[in-house]
Amino acid sequence: MARDDADDPRKADHYRHWDGTDEIVFAVEEGRVLTIREYESVGDFERTVEDADYAGTHEGVADLPGAEAFADDEAPDE
Repeated sequence: MARDDADDPRKADHYRHWDGTDEIVFAVEEGRVLTIREYESVGDFERTVEDADYAGTHEGVADLPGAEAFADDEAPDE
């Protein structure tokens, strides 16, 4: 289900798929949409991509900092 306020995706739009996978819009440019997907487990990811062709390493993504660079330094203590 899309947002109620517009038809076009926007950066940071967050979708939850029926299988528990989260998908977040990272960028929209020239009619293309770049998203980030988070799977519940490695097994879920493997099942999703088992029919896909592996295309190697995407250098633009490989050069990005790791997830720790985006961590919230002021997260509440657990």
